[in-house]
Amino acid sequence: MSLADLQLLIKTGSVPSPRSSSILAFLDLSHAALGTETFHDPSVLESEQTFLVAFPFEPEEALATAFGDPAIYGRCRNSIRRHARLAGAWPDDPYPLLNQLSRDRKLPKINRTLLQEALPGVALRDLTREMALVADRDLCGTKRNTFRTSLATMDKLRDDPRIVSAAFLSQEKIGPMPAYRDGDKLRVELPACFTEVLGRLPVGHARHARRAFELAVDFGLFSEEGPCPGWSVTILDATQYHVTVGEYVSAPTADLYLRSLLSLLRHADPAFVPDDVTADRIRRPKRYETPAAPKTRKTDKQPDPLPDQLENEVLTYATERSKDRKQIENVRRVLRHLIKGGIALNNRIALDDAMSIVRKQCPHILGSTLGNYRSVLRCFLRHTDRLPPWEMLLSRAKDMGIRGENMKDLSGLARLAERAEPIIQPEEIDVKAARRLILQARTDGTVAKTIAGLRLLDGLRDTIPSLLPDAVTDIVRTEVELPDCIVSNLTAHAKATGYSAHGVRTRIVAVRALYRLAPDKSLFTGDIESILWQELVESTLAVHPKEMAVYQPELLRLADQIGKPWPLGWKTLQSKIVQAGIPRADNPVDVLMEVAMTNDLQPWQLDREWAWVHERSLRPDLRRKWTRAVANFDALRALPDIEEAGLLPALPLGPMPQVGTRLKNAHFPLPRSFESALEGENKHVLEAAHFLWRCLRAFGDYARGDDPLIAMLVAEETLERTMQQQTFMLAQSAQIHVARIRDWRESRPVVIYGSKSF
Repeated sequence: MSLADLQLLIKTGSVPSPRSSSILAFLDLSHAALGTETFHDPSVLESEQTFLVAFPFEPEEALATAFGDPAIYGRCRNSIRRHARLAGAWPDDPYPLLNQLSRDRKLPKINRTLLQEALPGVALRDLTREMALVADRDLCGTKRNTFRTSLATMDKLRDDPRIVSAAFLSQEKIGPMPAYRDGDKLRVELPACFTEVLGRLPVGHARHARRAFELAVDFGLFSEEGPCPGWSVTILDATQYHVTVGEYVSAPTADLYLRSLLSLLRHADPAFVPDDVTADRIRRPKRYETPAAPKTRKTDKQPDPLPDQLENEVLTYATERSKDRKQIENVRRVLRHLIKGGIALNNRIALDDAMSIVRKQCPHILGSTLGNYRSVLRCFLRHTDRLPPWEMLLSRAKDMGIRGENMKDLSGLARLAERAEPIIQPEEIDVKAARRLILQARTDGTVAKTIAGLRLLDGLRDTIPSLLPDAVTDIVRTEVELPDCIVSNLTAHAKATGYSAHGVRTRIVAVRALYRLAPDKSLFTGDIESILWQELVESTLAVHPKEMAVYQPELLRLADQIGKPWPLGWKTLQSKIVQAGIPRADNPVDVLMEVAMTNDLQPWQLDREWAWVHERSLRPDLRRKWTRAVANFDALRALPDIEEAGLLPALPLGPMPQVGTRLKNAHFPLPRSFESALEGENKHVLEAAHFLWRCLRAFGDYARGDDPLIAMLVAEETLERTMQQQTFMLAQSAQIHVARIRDWRESRPVVIYGSKSF
């Protein structure tokens, strides 16, 4: 077989090749490099040694030069060598063809290393089932699995015409390998007499009966044919079987297999298992060695009685509240635990302290039982007026129908008052105490919830006589709430900026939080334009960083918007956009004005090159934001009020290049007529066009906003001048761009010479 013959086999598909185009290209290259005589010489592929002579691993300089460079030579040599093996040029190595066919059929590969290790000196064509069985028995684990997989793949490829013609494999299949267990032991099947009784066994015993029988054979209890007539298992045999299986596998598995084995033997022949041999006796021998101890009876000890005064209170509570006997017994039980814990029952009792004592007295008590004890104790303490003042107040508020968020606000007020130093009780809350609570709530960021709790407390003053009669909410609320004039001015400013109703509420909430947390409220005077928002945010953030974290972005945005000067043109455009009802997310004014103000540009003074050049200087994520803003700005042309006001430029700013498709030479946008003519062209032609326009702009031939004739741009003298004067790249690269423009010019004569400048 010569290289020419190999080429013909690949072209006709006789040699499998997933990439026939690349090997054919390598063969053509070899034909050109080695010459026709060597290409048709059969001795080149006569053996692997002759191939290495024609294609040495380290080529001489002349041979490497003939192939272009050493890297291409190496790829060409490896590819031809592999395809020569696939074609069967060297029958001593069948593995390349076998593995190529296995890949084509999506079969597991044949492991050359493992087969040569397990079958040293054996050719694949000489391999028999007996040899495979001997080699397979010595293997284990993944090696055995890989060996069997390789044999199965070989059996599936024996009938392939290419394998048959190459005589790599014999026609006799190896076949499936036997199932081994515990290394190289053959599987033991149940004898017929035992198989017949499987249907009468419990499902769990039947599932594990064969394995239990197999282990009994391994441990010498009986042979593979089963027990002999007259044989019976003894307690010693069963115990030894149970212990051995436990050591060999595990204790739970030993219990399972013992039950399965005894059940199988008993159903096959009851004489095999005497009555005194049971699974429970083998597993728990001590239970049958000593008699069971008699059960101890419960004592008749009565619980300690409660003090007389406390017992009378319990009886009165049971009568007045109509409590059943079980609830009253729970009350007595909890009170006894409290007395043992040393708590004084003639004073007010905090529920949390009482429950901690009960838990110490009964460390193993269930959570549900503890919750039941807490409920019955709370009812009793409230009935006897022993609850702390705030807990008593919350209990009465619950009876009056206060639920949900209102109860949470009142509970928050109670926790705040109990943390004060000294503790503020409900009947002590006046304007002075309320101010203390508000001041303390500022450190927690809970002023709004505290005011809500005070408002609920004011609603209870007429119902609970112990509370002071004068309400305090209206007085302290005006001291901590944002002035109405600032709220109205902020609302008007946010609406003028294009905020939705939700955005306005978000801003007002943020400013109210700033006012509540600000150390100096005298700074909130005058118009919102005169307030030093930036300094207010920074000073408050330094004192309350945790509470201000959620409001900081919105407040900094407010400071930036109010401190930013608005030129007349942009301000007018902003007002018209707000009047048109355009959402703030689609409003491009903030993004474009920030860039335009660096050059004092009004909206009608913007052009496409300004937007294009700025877009090129941005990061990819900011390019997306800029592209959206430019598209939204151009979309304003569809609104008659804005279009007729003369606030927009004469031509659209877009479209901007798509992110990821930016061309290297696209420093400026192409003239619109040139860009329109290039619509639909590939990336290489567009890159060449941008290169041409970049050069002409650098030469000073054209300036910003020019839209020359296409014929002038792609004229031959223009292209020649570009080649001679450009300094942006190597001459070879520039020549490629100019050649692409020439090809495009020749293929679009009507578009080029029939077009007119717009």
